[in-house]
Amino acid sequence: MTAKYRFYGWETADIKDKYGLTPIDYYDLLSEIWQADTCAPRMRGDWSPENRTLGQCSITAFLMQDQFGGKVYGVPLKGGNYHCFNVVGDCVFDLTSEQFGGVRLNYTNCPEQFRDVHFAKEEKRQRYELLKARLIDRLPKLIETGRLILRPFVESDAADVYEYLKEPAVNCFASMKLHSLDEARKEMKKRAGETEYYFAIVLKENGKVIGEICAYPEAGEQHEGENGQKDTFSPCWMLNLNYTGKGYAYEAAHAFFDYLFGEKGARRIYAYTEDTNVPSQRLCERLGMRREGLFMEFRSFVNNPDGTPRYENTYQYAILKKEWHTDTDLKKAVTPDSCTPGDLCRRS
Repeated sequence: MTAKYRFYGWETADIKDKYGLTPIDYYDLLSEIWQADTCAPRMRGDWSPENRTLGQCSITAFLMQDQFGGKVYGVPLKGGNYHCFNVVGDCVFDLTSEQFGGVRLNYTNCPEQFRDVHFAKEEKRQRYELLKARLIDRLPKLIETGRLILRPFVESDAADVYEYLKEPAVNCFASMKLHSLDEARKEMKKRAGETEYYFAIVLKENGKVIGEICAYPEAGEQHEGENGQKDTFSPCWMLNLNYTGKGYAYEAAHAFFDYLFGEKGARRIYAYTEDTNVPSQRLCERLGMRREGLFMEFRSFVNNPDGTPRYENTYQYAILKKEWHTDTDLKKAVTPDSCTPGDLCRRS
């Protein structure tokens, strides 16, 4: 966070919504979409890109209430109007306070504001809908299940990710080991740009990142030629060991497979897992994948005590789109079972 943020409450605006975004993140997003057509009509003549928060307070505050919950309050102004701001628990922030220049508003003992009153003005409701639509276009992909959210990583996930990657539970993730929280922060900055195929596994109840899942499109087999369609995916995932045995791996993987088959054009999904990783094998089978073969001494991820490579025997599992069946109620996903942690190997 730098001095470029001047809106009221920015120093303590560290709450996160289901996307993992903070009020500061939303200030950055909204700064790109606050326009004259979302400004209150009576102020529109004075709006400019340099004063982009002018006339945006109520629609912005109610939009932030959509994201963070909490309540909207209003600072009384001359003429009987109110300047709206947000209160979420102990966090108080006003994303549009800069329109008052150096004037400091009094945010204490302010009356609560309600959208049915504000949106009784049709033009205000329309401005809110316009700003909301523009914001939605800029939000990252989100996959929701009964208990989980799969979303792109954000920089503030560093501590949670370091918790499970400081000692990777499976050899195939040894190369991903993080040695410090600072290293985790740098890793999160790199991951922040991955918005389609690399997701944090997040608990809905508290926003904690408990693992990750990813897969990237690959061309088909060699006989399809160099221009083979990229419709094959090989996922890998891992969970914080403190959250295994609760069905989270199945819940996340099932939703991710649905996403790959339904939205990303997957024809075939295959997975590798060590022959010693029985929980992962069970999870693959529970997802409906077929065991296609056993590769002897297939990969080496770590060395033996004498420094020689330790080769792993690896099973391959796969499932085709035409074999995939969506479990609409996901009852299985919320039943604790022995099919976790389900850590699938990376090939490199």
